[in-house]
Amino acid sequence: MTVRVVEGTRIEEGRLVRETVEIYFAVLNKNNNRLAIRIPLELPEVTADSARMQRVFVNLISNSLKHTHNGTIFIKAEEEDGGIKVTVKDTGCGISEEDLPHIWERYCKGKHSETGTGLGLFICKFIVESHGGKIWVESEVGKGTSFMFTLPVSPSQSV
Repeated sequence: MTVRVVEGTRIEEGRLVRETVEIYFAVLNKNNNRLAIRIPLELPEVTADSARMQRVFVNLISNSLKHTHNGTIFIKAEEEDGGIKVTVKDTGCGISEEDLPHIWERYCKGKHSETGTGLGLFICKFIVESHGGKIWVESEVGKGTSFMFTLPVSPSQSV
C-alpha cells in the first residue's frame, strides 16, 4: 500500500520555487541565463505533495535552461479562476509545430534535444493532473516557450 503525503504548499510565498532554484539553478544553468521570479505573497494555499511539485518545477526549469542561451527564465504564480496559475517561460529556441502535439508523450524527445529521457513533460502532466490541475504549453520557434499549469485552491481556502 502506498501512502501519498499531501500538505498545504504555499506556492505564494515562493518557498517551493526558491528552494528548487537554490538547489538546481546553479547546477543546471550552463548557458548564462538569468532568472526572474514573480510570486505575490497574497495567493491562497493549494493542497499538494511538495516533493512532486518540486519535480514539476525541476523538469520545467531544466527544459527551459537546456533550450535557452544568454536569455531569461521567468517564473510567476497568480490567482486565476479559483486556482493558482504557474508559468515557466523562457526566451529559448521554442518548440516546432511538428513537435508540439507529442511533447506530453512518454519517451518523446524533441528533435533538438540532446539530453534527457523524454519522460520529463510526461511526468509533469501526470503530477499536475493527479493534483486536480491542468498543464499546457505555448511556443514559437525562435522566440521561446511558456509552460503553464493550474492547481486548485485548498478547500479550506475556498470562499
